[in-house]
Amino acid sequence: MLKFAYIINMPGQNPDTYSAVYENAESYNLVVGVDGVESAKDYVKSLADDGYTLFNLCGDFDDAITADIQEAAGADVKIRHADYMPAEMEKLGKLEDLPTYGIVIVMRGVETPQQFELKCDDCDTTAIFVKDLEQAKDAAKGLADGGIAFIELCSWFDKERTDAVIDAIGGAVPVGTCGEL
Repeated sequence: MLKFAYIINMPGQNPDTYSAVYENAESYNLVVGVDGVESAKDYVKSLADDGYTLFNLCGDFDDAITADIQEAAGADVKIRHADYMPAEMEKLGKLEDLPTYGIVIVMRGVETPQQFELKCDDCDTTAIFVKDLEQAKDAAKGLADGGIAFIELCSWFDKERTDAVIDAIGGAVPVGTCGEL
């Protein structure tokens, strides 16, 4: 069974106050907020010790921080952070407030989209697990139409798949991916 975690840097939050779990026959998935880099490093290490092998980090984590977390977690896990293509980064930079955040994750064992809401005073996150690109595009459209400020995609989304999501929402909000650009 695949054990996957999407880690969000969410000041003032921790896995007890800001998390959601989605489990099916093929995967166990965690979306969780942590308070800063050190908390993320410690938490990822503990999850890796518990058998998690795939981690995606939100865009607050850059290459250097991701490498530091990778070192703490060990070579047996894969860790990627969200990044944005230049045009998407420009759109993100123009946002004054980030009160809502969407995450789309393609995952093993998903048949119909599964949506989870994480809420706190500073930011509400909507995470949607889907089975393929078509469901991902529909999920992203729903997020953008619902007023999400920006969207991040899991590491399954390479540049071509990310472009397909951006096209599906008509570029309405910035989109980043943990996948290869």
